[in-house]
Amino acid sequence: MRSVYAVAPLALALRAAATTKDAWAFGHGFYTGPPSNSAHITKATWSVIAPGVPENTTVEDTSDEVWVSLWIGLQATAGSDSSYLYQPLLNWSPDQESQGCPATVEEWCVAASTYTPSGQLGQAYVTVPKDSQVDFEVTVTDSKVTQVVSIDGKVVSKETDKLDSNLLYLYSGDECYTGSGTCGTQPGYSWNNITIHLSEADTKFGETLYLYSGSSSNGLTTSDGGKTWHTDAIKIASDTFEDVE
Repeated sequence: MRSVYAVAPLALALRAAATTKDAWAFGHGFYTGPPSNSAHITKATWSVIAPGVPENTTVEDTSDEVWVSLWIGLQATAGSDSSYLYQPLLNWSPDQESQGCPATVEEWCVAASTYTPSGQLGQAYVTVPKDSQVDFEVTVTDSKVTQVVSIDGKVVSKETDKLDSNLLYLYSGDECYTGSGTCGTQPGYSWNNITIHLSEADTKFGETLYLYSGSSSNGLTTSDGGKTWHTDAIKIASDTFEDVE
């Protein structure tokens, strides 16, 4: 299953299409799916307390900036770049302005965002104040997918796109575009209160949770026979964006 995770982060590849040094690095993460029956994901929610920003990042050419994105996304396929990936993003760069982010270098930005085979769709970045709680909700309704991002209970970003196919996977990425420099170290953080709603019960869905090195969790549990799955937290250790298993 290592190859699934290796392909998945292509989600942001088109953002750097005009640069001269296209190089991505990926660190810790997890994935779930697919269901063992005909079920699919109809809704997912999760939250995060704004992590510390990357440390010791280097940049040699300011026209080719480093940036880091932390995300959980939902997709019909296992990381294919030929299908939509609905992935609200936390994003940071040593030069925030170069990424359209209004935050200081000590803060993250966030936006609802969707990768499509023809390019990235999304809303403008919004500053995430230090230590704020960011809540995410992705819902499928009437063949459309709506992402809602809230900070401390206030909606700050919303995106609705077509559903290209039933969603079978939910997975995360610590992603760095190395540009002309190095990614440095991302301090540890935690994806909290992850809840996944399925279209029908699947008593085996919890067994699909896979944690890459540097990620830990007590696992997914269900209280309704397999239609809704929950974990209090998936913890992501300090990350240097090295290859993971």
